[in-house]
Amino acid sequence: MTTASIHVGIGGWNFEPWRDNFYPAGWPHARELEYASRKLTAIEINSTFYGPQSPKTFS
Repeated sequence: MTTASIHVGIGGWNFEPWRDNFYPAGWPHARELEYASRKLTAIEINSTFYGPQSPKTFS
């Protein structure tokens, strides 16, 4: 029998309703991606499908 991995992710990370729920109360908006990346194994960034992104996109 083989084992498989399941990657759980989200389609973005900058959602107002998640503040003070998924993200700790008072967590800085600029660090939301950092926090989400430590809790989940995948984060989809839809805009990267359409073209190259600048570092500013992720800050």
